[in-house]
Order: sequence, then C-alpha cells, then structure tokens
Amino acid sequence: MNIFYFFKELQTPMYQWQRIHFFDELERGGHHIITFNPLDYPSTDEANEKLISVIKDTEDIDLFMKLIINCDDSSVLYPETMKEINKMGIPSLLICWDNLELPYKHKSIAPLFDMVWITSVETKYLFERWGCKNIIFQSFAANPYVFKPCWGKTISKVGFIGSPYGSRVNKLNDLLASGIYCDVFSDSLFNIGYNTSLGKVQQFDPLDVCIKAIRYMRFPIGRKVLYSTIKNKLMKKTDLCSESKFLTKYKSVSDDEMVGLYSDLALSLNITELRDTYILKKPVNKTHLRAFEIPMCGGLQLASYTEELSEYFKDGKEIVLYHSKEEMVDKAKFYLDKKNESLVNLMKKAARARAEKEHTWTRRFNEVFKICK
Repeated sequence: MNIFYFFKELQTPMYQWQRIHFFDELERGGHHIITFNPLDYPSTDEANEKLISVIKDTEDIDLFMKLIINCDDSSVLYPETMKEINKMGIPSLLICWDNLELPYKHKSIAPLFDMVWITSVETKYLFERWGCKNIIFQSFAANPYVFKPCWGKTISKVGFIGSPYGSRVNKLNDLLASGIYCDVFSDSLFNIGYNTSLGKVQQFDPLDVCIKAIRYMRFPIGRKVLYSTIKNKLMKKTDLCSESKFLTKYKSVSDDEMVGLYSDLALSLNITELRDTYILKKPVNKTHLRAFEIPMCGGLQLASYTEELSEYFKDGKEIVLYHSKEEMVDKAKFYLDKKNESLVNLMKKAARARAEKEHTWTRRFNEVFKICK
C-alpha cells in the first residue's frame, strides 16, 4: 500500500513514537509511507493549498491518512481540502486515538473520511450520530521488531516509566507504603521535561478553558472528566513519596533502554484510569500504548482490571490484574518473591507470544486495508 500521511510532525516524543511504532513496522511489511507536514509551510492556508497539488503530483496513492491526538488540532486540515481529496477517489482514514476524552475535536472532519479508526468504543455512538462511515474500533499495538525481548537478570521490583502524576502517584505511594521496592524513570523527578509546543510558553486562556468545559459537558464521559478535574483541584495535592527508602528515581530512558527494562523488571506498572477520574468510585478507563509495549518487550504488566485488558491478555497467565489497592499490593508481593521468579518468566514469554500474535500494527492496519480493497 502507498499511504499518504498528513502528519503534523514535531520533534517531541508525543509525535515521534509514530515513526518508532507503525512507520517502521509497516515499511518492513512492504508498505510505503509518504508524509506531508503542514508545519513546513508559512500558514495553514498555504499548507492546505499545497497539499492538493502534492497529492495530484503523487502517483498511485492507495490511502490518504490523518491522525488526531490530544495535543493536535483538527482544524489544520480544512474540510474544503478534504472534500477536494474525496473528489480524487482516494480512500481516506482518520485515526482518532483520543476519541474517549475528546470526541468533539473530530466532529467537523470525521464524517468526510471513508473510514474512522477509534480506540475507545464508549463514544462510537457520537461518530455514528455525525454520519461517519466504516467506524473501526481497535486499540493501540506495538512494533515487534523494535520492542523485542532481551531478557537478562530479573530486577525484582515494580517499575514505572513515565511522569508520575494523578493515579500514578497514588498507586506508587500505595506500593511504597507497603514496603514494595519501586523504580521510577522520569525526567520530571529532576525538574527536567519537554514541552509539546516546542518552547512556547503555555498561557492561561479563559476562552479556551470555557470552550473545553462546554465540550466536556456535552457527553457523559466528558462530564465525569470535568467533574473529577474540578474536584481534584479542590483537594489537597498528593505528591510522590520521593524520600521513601523503597523508591529509586532515574531520569527518562531511551527506547532501547525501555525495552531492556520492561524485559527485566519483574513487574511493570500500567495505568488505565483517565486523568483525574481515579478519584471517582467508578473511574473512566482507557487503554494506552503501554499496555502493548510492555508485553511486546517480554515484560509483565501490573494493572487495574478492565474488561478490555482482560480480553487482550489472560489474567494470571499473561498479565497481572487487580480490583483493589489491597489486591494490587498482595499480587505485587507475590510476583516479586524470588520463589516465583520462574512463574514470572513463563508469564513474560506468554505475554510476548500473545502480543506478537494479536497486537501488532500490521494486524491492526490489515483491518483497514481490507476495507480499502
């Protein structure tokens, strides 16, 4: 397949993971990806105008693709431009990987695409209401060539790679308070980080806040997110127990280092609760990339039980799921026990086998290609 990808690309992890994940895997499978970056042009108007001419000059395009993530702006591609592309008869795919929290970000553009890929089924009804065709529900995946196990000596700890905030802090603190050794890898622990706006200072915009609040009020999950955000702002902030003797802090790691850590850590913490909804009795859960990166690396993930995760991996055989704080602590202690190291290693191999068989980008995109053909 020759894929023409409208890719608003920034040199930040939020965008570059796409090259590591599905770019690499699809190209290994013989597919060709042509990228068009609107940021290469002085204005959005000029980018849209140039896009049409570049497409006309490009031969044999099998699929036009655009992806919207939470820090992206759907208005970069004009509806009028999309209508012109449709007139050319090129099959089109819109990937909405934040449709659970931000479905209305896709409303104006989604109905103009032949296919819409969503990763959360809860807001599918909205896309149907807007007249979208061929709505494909599929979660994320992981590249088996990049995220390849390199098992070595087991690290008998719970590891977390990412910025600790919200429910991440709460869960880590619960583990630390129970005497469970944890390794956390994040530059934010050392006041180092990256800005997805490439250095632009994020200023408080009352109008923008109001617009987002109105959008959240328009659907049930949005209202839960908004309510939990307001409630959490009024609560005393919980900080990571940085001085705990059971915690070891490290700076952020490279992708290669991440693969090695996931391979060797006895347990890798995965978080499913969306934003501040962890403070609610019934949090909103979302499956993230980490849910597939960990097992693809040959790691064993520790996560809150969700029906979706339990369908992707078998609890007690390929994943460790828990229903409460007490169960999380008990299971962490069990799997960190040296006596159970051989069981952990068997589960890691089983998790990798399941991920490689069912959760690759090739498998996900093949569902799209079937509709194209």
